[in-house]
Amino acid sequence: MKKPAMEPATDIPTPSQLIAAANGQVRSTEGWSLRPLSPDLLEYADGQSICLVNIGNPTPHAVRPIYASESTSELFPHLREHLRLALPYLKGKFVVV
Repeated sequence: MKKPAMEPATDIPTPSQLIAAANGQVRSTEGWSLRPLSPDLLEYADGQSICLVNIGNPTPHAVRPIYASESTSELFPHLREHLRLALPYLKGKFVVV
C-alpha cells in the first residue's frame, strides 16, 4: 500500500491557524499571541518570552504603523511575520514597519 506524500512543514502558521478573541487578542496554534494593551501598545508573547510593540500615530492615509523593528531580537525571530499574519484580525488599519 502506497503512503500519501507528506507536505513540507512551514515555520510560519497559515491564517487558518490563528484565532481571534473578542478582546482583540490574536492567538496562534503555534504558541504565540498578540494582544492590545492600549491604543498605542501591543504585547507579543512567544513561548516564555514577551515583548511590547509600539504603534505609531496614523499616517495621512489613516494607517497606523506597528514598529516591529524596535522589538526585533534573537528572542523573537518571527516577530515581523507573526505581526503581518495577525493584521487582518486587529481592529483598525495597520502596517508593519
